[in-house]
Amino acid sequence: MRQLYLFPFLALLAVLSSCKKEEDGPQVFSDKIVLRDPELRADSLALTWSQLDNTAFQEYTVLRRISPTDQGQILNPYYPALKATRFIDKDVPYAPYVEYEVQGRLSAGQPIISNRVSYQRPEIKTLNLRPFDVQFDRQRRQLYFFDKTGVISLYDLATKQLSRSLSTAATIGYCDFGTYQGVGELYVPRNDGWVFVYNAQTLEKIDQINVGSAASCVVANNGLLFVSTASTTSSYGYYYRPLRVYSRAGKNLIAEAGSETSSRFKRVPNTTTDLIELTLNSSPVDQHYYGFTAGGTPTANFADRYHGDYPIDASLFEIFPNGSKYITSTAGAIFTKDLVYEASLPKGNLTFTSFDFDAAGQAIYAGTATKSVEVYATNGYTHQRSFKTKGYPYRIFQDGSNGVLCVSSVTPVSSSSYSYGTSTPTQVVIEQLR
Repeated sequence: MRQLYLFPFLALLAVLSSCKKEEDGPQVFSDKIVLRDPELRADSLALTWSQLDNTAFQEYTVLRRISPTDQGQILNPYYPALKATRFIDKDVPYAPYVEYEVQGRLSAGQPIISNRVSYQRPEIKTLNLRPFDVQFDRQRRQLYFFDKTGVISLYDLATKQLSRSLSTAATIGYCDFGTYQGVGELYVPRNDGWVFVYNAQTLEKIDQINVGSAASCVVANNGLLFVSTASTTSSYGYYYRPLRVYSRAGKNLIAEAGSETSSRFKRVPNTTTDLIELTLNSSPVDQHYYGFTAGGTPTANFADRYHGDYPIDASLFEIFPNGSKYITSTAGAIFTKDLVYEASLPKGNLTFTSFDFDAAGQAIYAGTATKSVEVYATNGYTHQRSFKTKGYPYRIFQDGSNGVLCVSSVTPVSSSSYSYGTSTPTQVVIEQLR
């Protein structure tokens, strides 16, 4: 009777022995790499693959993609060389699709490339957008995404859908909104010397204004359009006053000012139309302050006194709600509206990616490159609290009782403290933080 149970027992030992061999070491091949499906460990993904037994082998390289057509990002540094057949991705992108590949680098010839494996979370919803700027219509709770290639997309927070999209077929700059004859309008500066006017809700074209040369920014106020252009220089090397003021109604030029071409400016709150300007085409970045009457006549113009002493970035640039100061750059540098440096936020090892303020102007919200939004008091700049984010904050907006609205990039975006150098995301996710 005992012999009846002997064969099943021996079969079980064989299976266990086979499993133990698999645990003791990976499969070995000389001409291929077999990458296994990733294993979820807390918030990380563990990768294992077969061993490459090849005399020309030098090291493994792990690539990650967030789409099948993505070029891929190398995850492991070249030094020290990765010889082991395992790797843990501790910073998995907050994306519906993540794909991995392992390459075996050889001393000569083409690398040996593994199969691709993926990890999918269809519950995560991302937008395949590459915005250089995002603006928030708080009243309608709509987000406007602006792509340098000229694509403008309108996202409705209520339906969580892209409601409209427009291709302008031009390289566009920083846009603004206004109202003319009771209609909400969107003003779009273009590289061909025009500002196009669209219905802000339907994105249908209404009008166009010739501004003479490539336009990088427009600000609308009091029925006027203040446009930064790439004006040419005279024979003496002077710029032909590239900041130009146009009447929205008549589309005629009213005034010219400034000396910096292709810049970005914002209107100072609680003023007729005062502008703070940061340059886009110079290094170090320069600053200017302009004042205008209600009719668009220039009244003030003074320049930066530092010229690179403090970090400035035109792509990270927000003015305090009371108009007294503004904040800029990955360092959170704060200047008075007279262009005088005051302080930088106490950031430690943080790198800032975006800024906004609460409605009362008592708090600064600062997105960081380490997946968080930090809150500071505007009085004394003391740190108050932190929000953790799932993506990398790219643009943040205080959203009243809804908390903080965060447009996050799936992957990190880089920015320079001293120049207009912020890269753009390839996928974004909308987060609501409370």
